Amino acid sequence: MAQTPHYQPAYLGTPFRRQAYHHPRTSLGAAGHWIREAGILAPLVIGEIVKDPEQKWRWIRIASVTTALLSEGMWTAKIHREREEARERERECHAQA
Repeated sequence: MAQTPHYQPAYLGTPFRRQAYHHPRTSLGAAGHWIREAGILAPLVIGEIVKDPEQKWRWIRIASVTTALLSEGMWTAKIHREREEARERERECHAQA
């Protein structure tokens, strides 16, 4: 009887090499963490402070949009900074050649 080959992940072939794992929640650091926490807790805090249902939902929507804009702004700044660093490295490589 022919045996079927067993599946072996690529990272088992080399010692101590770790499988790539992306941590999207840690990519923006502490500031990103606190922005997400504020966005998560905002509806609870607003619900306790604002008693009028119309105003409460208005402030919850504002908090959600603000949190999203801050998070996206930080992500965009991070990507921009990384691209600028990559361009600078590329310029240095071409200058040495």
